[in-house]
Amino acid sequence: MKNKKFYMHKIANLLIIQKIVTIHYQELGKDYVFEGETHNFWEIIYCDKNEVFVIVNGEEKLLRQGEIIFLSPNEPHAVYGNGRDESNIFVITFVCKSEIMSYFIGKQIPLPEYLKELLATIISEAKKTFDLPIFDPNLNRLVLKENPELGGEQIIKNNLELLLIYLIREETTKPGSEIHFISKLDGSDKIEDVIIKFLKKNIHARITLDDLCKHTNYGKTSLCTKFKEKTGSSIMNYYLRLKIEEAKKLIRQGLPFVSIADQLHFVSLSHFTSTFKRYTKMSPRQYKKSILK
Repeated sequence: MKNKKFYMHKIANLLIIQKIVTIHYQELGKDYVFEGETHNFWEIIYCDKNEVFVIVNGEEKLLRQGEIIFLSPNEPHAVYGNGRDESNIFVITFVCKSEIMSYFIGKQIPLPEYLKELLATIISEAKKTFDLPIFDPNLNRLVLKENPELGGEQIIKNNLELLLIYLIREETTKPGSEIHFISKLDGSDKIEDVIIKFLKKNIHARITLDDLCKHTNYGKTSLCTKFKEKTGSSIMNYYLRLKIEEAKKLIRQGLPFVSIADQLHFVSLSHFTSTFKRYTKMSPRQYKKSILK
């Protein structure tokens, strides 16, 4: 019998999940507040019922039912209820150092129906593999069950990798996925001045990076990079500082805190209070007392 020579094909891995950090499914009250955190790994939040607000780098994003949002490593974020409806979210945090993950920076995507099965499998396997608390937003580690389901960890890893790969396929095959911008700005305009002027003009509105991109015809990455280089601050942090300065003025005028939060388009009074405290090191009430002394 003649020996046949075989050649081994090396599998190319588009991305590899190195570690799963946390997995949880949360039922949130309408006035739920998670004031925020940062961590050096990826986080995915999927809204399974109604809607929630996710604050990312100071920018308020409405996450609707069926949408998924990606939070990149070291990106400050917080979660708030919408003040009207109870909501459900699925959260998974993980370590993935594959270069392709840069595609998901700043992404908020409607999840196609066929990919929801992968999420359902991850949740199902997680319940059979780990001792998951019913509700714990401060969960910081996964604990294996005494007798976990065989292969559960690998099934979770594989399904998460499939979810990410299919999402990249889904998004990059859409017509017009590559967008090129021609700036609307005059050559003498400084981009940071244009942005600041626009933010000040809309201090009593709710401006997003998408609004600024439309206003300037810059892409998000270019816009944020140029602004940070010139001012040392992210756009949304600068916008929040402007809002807090405006809030101080309104407090001095004697307006109620609820009215100020509403006028400046904060998600809720608690969101306004926590943001005010983050930027001034005192609550609105403490600030009001300090100016009355």
